[in-house]
Amino acid sequence: MPGTFTLSNLGMFGVDRFDAILPPGTGAIMAVGASQPSVVATKDGRIGMRSQMQVNVTADHRVIYGSNLASFLQSLAQIIEDPKDLTL
Repeated sequence: MPGTFTLSNLGMFGVDRFDAILPPGTGAIMAVGASQPSVVATKDGRIGMRSQMQVNVTADHRVIYGSNLASFLQSLAQIIEDPKDLTL
């Protein structure tokens, strides 16, 4: 039976971004790129360095609602940025 969600990680090979193609019978596929140091604005308005990575999802919207997918990506970002939430 095919999976409903597939993870494709080319980040471990140093690829910083790519688009994953949705296999037949799959609801969604997430493409994860390598983390890269980036110059960003900090919460206190200063300039700092932070590791960032590109993550994107391709989905069959007949199977997965786009708003649910957006909510999932927001939750994923929060967990990655603050992993202590995993212990609650």
